[in-house]
Formats: sequence, structure tokens, C-alpha cells
Amino acid sequence: MPTAILVDGAYFIKRFRRIEPNNAYDAKRAAECLHRWAVRHLIDSNGKRPHHTAVRRELYRIFFTIAHL
Repeated sequence: MPTAILVDGAYFIKRFRRIEPNNAYDAKRAAECLHRWAVRHLIDSNGKRPHHTAVRRELYRIFFTIAHL
């Protein structure tokens, strides 16, 4: 099943800069980490894909948004 993931961009950037201070302004590295972490959410807590053959989750799209107030 195609799965879309919504990312709070402001929070992601804040956490990314804290986790990887040496790459704080490296957009390519941030995109790679975001993709890797999003795909990781499609795997169950045991580190395996879900056993349900009918419910195979694949990454469809990542929506990245920054809210302006």
C-alpha cells in the first residue's frame, strides 16, 4: 500500500541541526536523512516489514511543510 508521510519541516530542521551539527546547512545530507528516517517508519518495531502480505507499505511521497504564523 503506498504511504505518504507528512513532515513538520521546522521541527525536522531543528532536530537535524542538533543531531548532525557538522552538516547543519548541508541540504543534500538533510534530504538523505529525511528519506532514510521516513522509510524507517514503514518498518515495524521488530525491524521487519509487516507480515501481512495484503498490507505491504511502500513510500509514496514525503510532504514537507513549514507553517508560517
